Amino acid sequence: MERRFRCLIPLKTRKRIPKPEGQKPGVGFPIARIVAIISLSCGAVFDVAIGPYQGKETGEHALLRQILGSISAGDIILGDSYYCSYFLIAILQWLGADAVFQIHGSLNKRFSPR
Repeated sequence: MERRFRCLIPLKTRKRIPKPEGQKPGVGFPIARIVAIISLSCGAVFDVAIGPYQGKETGEHALLRQILGSISAGDIILGDSYYCSYFLIAILQWLGADAVFQIHGSLNKRFSPR
């Protein structure tokens, strides 16, 4: 859901999404994070959150929380292993959505059949 990219940012939002440190004035582009909810069936972008690449509350989970309102009951959310957290899965279950994530390497991978 998230990838690093370089983008043109309107002048009024450049303070919110600054350029990398060491960048000469007047050249270069700000680096931002983007998280999007995209339909796998038709490619439509339902919602998007853009924020600075570094700083407090700028990670993928923080950006996703900004657009959780676009997720409806019955939706199936597909994401990479970064999104495989108990907290996010609980929120998605509360919203009535299902989740498909690769299990994160730091999580216990042993499942016992019941």
